[in-house]
Amino acid sequence: MGEKTLIHDEAGVTDAYLAPALTSPGPPILLLHAWWGLNETIREFADRLARDGFTVLAPDLFDGTVLTTIEDAESFTTSIEQGEGRPDGLNPDRIMARVRATLDHLLSHPDSRGERAGIIALSFGGWYGSHIAAARSDVAAFVSIYSDVFEGPGGASYLGHFAEQDPYIDATLVADNGTAHVYAGTRHWFMEPDRPEFDAAATELAYARTVEFLLEHLGG
Repeated sequence: MGEKTLIHDEAGVTDAYLAPALTSPGPPILLLHAWWGLNETIREFADRLARDGFTVLAPDLFDGTVLTTIEDAESFTTSIEQGEGRPDGLNPDRIMARVRATLDHLLSHPDSRGERAGIIALSFGGWYGSHIAAARSDVAAFVSIYSDVFEGPGGASYLGHFAEQDPYIDATLVADNGTAHVYAGTRHWFMEPDRPEFDAAATELAYARTVEFLLEHLGG
């Protein structure tokens, strides 16, 4: 139901997936993908949020690259973090510029309602989303999905979803107190249906909590 859109920004041109609210305009949500890239799982996540009344924009931070194995994704993102020697010029600064430009585009889009947005960041996207949220007062809500963001950046309200058995994020650092939740028996990527770690029950609970949280802080 969504569609590809192009965003011209300081980093060049960024592809993004736009899923307008079915009853447009809707509260704006910036959706930042995990280290797999902008894959079908993220597009389906955006579409589901759009059906629940949000206008969602998910930027492609990797210039079309989609990874499917842990080894390939780890190698790819490590090369980005090193910031040198990549022929495509991808580095953290360029990705940060894309996130910033995508948020600007989302907030000015006619299908968005309100002057403040929410950010949902999965894993890899958490670092970038939290830095943008910390620097901007127009981010009202931040949802961390197994990223290493454990509290609201800047003035943003916060909701976290974490896996109990996670080799990347230490769940013992999470205070399971209503603003952050640890899902028993789950592993990293438990909210992604194309992954073997997928847990349907935990996903549905986390999704329902996310929608309730976003409606509370962005309006319905």
